[in-house]
Amino acid sequence: MLNWICAKTSAECRSLLSTGLGSARFYSEHVTHMPKIKDPKLQNAFKDLMAVNWDELPDAVIYDVNTALTGNTDDKAGKEIVESVFRAAEAIEEFSGILVTLKMEIDDSIGLGGEDAKPAPDHIKNALQTVFDRYTTYLNSFGPDESYLRKKVETELGTKMIHLKMRCSGLDSEWGKVSVLGTSGLAGSYVEQRA
Repeated sequence: MLNWICAKTSAECRSLLSTGLGSARFYSEHVTHMPKIKDPKLQNAFKDLMAVNWDELPDAVIYDVNTALTGNTDDKAGKEIVESVFRAAEAIEEFSGILVTLKMEIDDSIGLGGEDAKPAPDHIKNALQTVFDRYTTYLNSFGPDESYLRKKVETELGTKMIHLKMRCSGLDSEWGKVSVLGTSGLAGSYVEQRA
């Protein structure tokens, strides 16, 4: 970051650092930290999983993750982390399909532009409540050391939940907890973590 500020001389950089700029605290410094994975194959598998969209996991990523998980390693903690992320990715892939199917059913019922708006049938109301309950229960199941994974899940599912929220009026106030902040990536870009 200081490279573009100190384009002229390294003496100017030293002067900026000595005035306290170097000790500045950046906005996202303590938001989410990625876990430490020692094994390079597991680390690459982790980064690939965190970088891809979990709507439909690419076959190449699945292959690389399975290869890394079946290999011999002394990094047992790293292996558990990758297994946990992979299970979450597979669960989100399935849950995303359910959300898309529910939205399509709502669209079929009321029309894409809402031209045939009417009260939702009971089976759609029940499905919306079930989806919301499972979403919040799953998000709350992550521990404090899994904030990176919670944020990824929130990012992957948040947009689809908001799409459902936008298509229906009269939802419980609990749906207000699903906000745009859940999809904004405030914890940092996982694509950057892939490098």
